[in-house]
Amino acid sequence: MADRERGGNAKPFGTGRIIFWRGGSIWIGHVTEETGFHDHHAIQVTLALSGDAVHFRLPADDWAPYPAAIVAAHQPHAFKAAGQFVALVFAEPESLEGRALRDRFPEGITALDAAFLTQEAAALAAAYAAGASDDAIASCARAVTAKLAAIQPAPDRPLDKRIARAIDIVRSRLDEAVTMAEVADAVHLSPERFRHVFLQETGVRFRPYVLWLRLETAVALYAAGRSLTEASHAAGFADSAHFSRTFKRMFGVPAIGVQRA
Repeated sequence: MADRERGGNAKPFGTGRIIFWRGGSIWIGHVTEETGFHDHHAIQVTLALSGDAVHFRLPADDWAPYPAAIVAAHQPHAFKAAGQFVALVFAEPESLEGRALRDRFPEGITALDAAFLTQEAAALAAAYAAGASDDAIASCARAVTAKLAAIQPAPDRPLDKRIARAIDIVRSRLDEAVTMAEVADAVHLSPERFRHVFLQETGVRFRPYVLWLRLETAVALYAAGRSLTEASHAAGFADSAHFSRTFKRMFGVPAIGVQRA
């Protein structure tokens, strides 16, 4: 992260790991700077893994402490937890967990009972400390949203072969424009039928899923050492500014402010 595009004058938000799965993600690590006011499409569950309270602020309110909290989708807020070890678990509102969380926590910032999530928080902290695989940490994170949503994690099962093929097509074409109609035709489904089956199989609508894949690809390339411009273009964003706007909307912090542990 030595080049000007990667650093500039931006202060780092923190150092940690970002991991994606269908319909969600996690940022886990140590926070150094607070965010400005922002909102994002994803529902955010925040856990203070070091045992101290984190702080949130709504536009018209003062800072308030939370040992654990959930932030509704599109809720403007600021966040700070300087020096703390935290986990930010994100769920897309269109996902299985996200739909349930949206119904239970429809607006604002809701304080959570940290004791209710003690086991899940401990598992996340232990997995991070041990340098566990992305899949292992993602499993721990999804246990958090599943418990809050009062649902059982979706059982592992193969995707519908047509949808699996559709995702392969999208992944192979992330650096170019791709439409739902084109992909539906390629897997021999009408657009309406494809829309229904895709949502049923992935828990996410097609366009948000494509954006998620682009973001996932760009973040992975950026974390691996590519510049913002290179990562953005490779993932199909118009430019690094488009990627940066999308990242900030999803995560609430600038991409250049997140450093990989």
